[in-house]
Amino acid sequence: MEQVFVTTAGIPVYSYPNPHLHSFCLCLYVKAGPMYEGKEENGITHFFEHVVIRNVNRIMDGRLYQTLDQLGLSLNGATYKEFVHFSVSGASVHFREAARIFLKLLEPLALSEEEIDTERKRILAEIREYDRGKSLEARTERAVWEGTSLTRTIAGKKKRLKKMGKKELSRFRRTFFDGRNLFFYLTGNCSQEDVSYFLEELEKQKFFEGAKERRNLAPVPDCFFKRTGEPVIVKGRGTEVSFSFDVDVTRYSGAMLNLFYNMLFTGDYCPVYQELSEKTGYIYSYDDQFERYRNIGSLQLSYEVAADKFYKAFAGTMDIFCRLKRDGGNLEYVRAIYLDNGDMALDDVGDFNWNRAYDCHIMGEDYPDIEAKKRAYGVVRESDMARMAREIFRPENLTVVVKGKKKKLLKKRIQKLMGRLEAGH
Repeated sequence: MEQVFVTTAGIPVYSYPNPHLHSFCLCLYVKAGPMYEGKEENGITHFFEHVVIRNVNRIMDGRLYQTLDQLGLSLNGATYKEFVHFSVSGASVHFREAARIFLKLLEPLALSEEEIDTERKRILAEIREYDRGKSLEARTERAVWEGTSLTRTIAGKKKRLKKMGKKELSRFRRTFFDGRNLFFYLTGNCSQEDVSYFLEELEKQKFFEGAKERRNLAPVPDCFFKRTGEPVIVKGRGTEVSFSFDVDVTRYSGAMLNLFYNMLFTGDYCPVYQELSEKTGYIYSYDDQFERYRNIGSLQLSYEVAADKFYKAFAGTMDIFCRLKRDGGNLEYVRAIYLDNGDMALDDVGDFNWNRAYDCHIMGEDYPDIEAKKRAYGVVRESDMARMAREIFRPENLTVVVKGKKKKLLKKRIQKLMGRLEAGH
């Protein structure tokens, strides 16, 4: 059962202990990222995530990494579009040392401009290494989220990053560590004494207040639910295609959304793998994603295919969507993840921490414990899946982006195949 504590400053601390494990995971979640950034400050959240870890090393006189290795601890940070995740994990015997190190993330910046510039260079190298500006993924992102902050990259632009120094980062720190937009989560083998110790140490920390409360509501593009049915075709080598469906997530429970996604894409028996790879060999693998916020989301599928198999694979993909509209699929092959295997989630303290925090305190789902989550997934039916398919798999929700040799890609033929969704056959 999840435990909830609140400091005198109003900072929530959630704990889901499991004394049968040997490790713990302590995390800090902050509602921040490109979704909340202005155009000129794009990338500052990711930059700050990097800088605060370097700052801990500076505060510890350069001994952070030696200490982590000596104690067998792992300290990490990651920035997403709508939140930042810091974590420290290790053997439960070293929880208090880990907690003291972790709370140093909250301290003022002690770095010199030179040290900040070193971290900036690392991020610029990251941008250079993972540049995806012309990728199918980036082009799809721009088409789906056109005109909103969700088209901005997590790492930001080189030109703007070069202008961000200690002054800008220190000012941003006050917004980042706003007490209304963050919480801590502790999982694994952590005693009540450990939790009490952490709460006592947390009470000593200073948090800010002034930023607007962030509720994980995505900006809605003007084109959402009003797609024109015209595919986006871009020039490129090979042939790749992505399908993205606008989703009004407020119409469905979290259990329905996850089961719908799993039924399409997860496991060896899912229709996308069976129809496009196993039975026909049109593709070898595919990428899938459900970019989801509290108000809207985008359900996405993309793959690479041989040019001469493109139209057959495209037609097969449309058939999968249409079939689900008719019969709702079969939940028998995906429900075990949440029912029979539900308790297995406790075995991985890091994944369990991330999923509990994301589901319950970022997405706002109400699962006080594993059993409550099982019940929520157990009541979903195939008829729910069929209704969702009919509401989601509509032409006005669909964005198609194709990358390949433009002369060989006929827009009208692609539009005709997209039209199968209207007829449902």
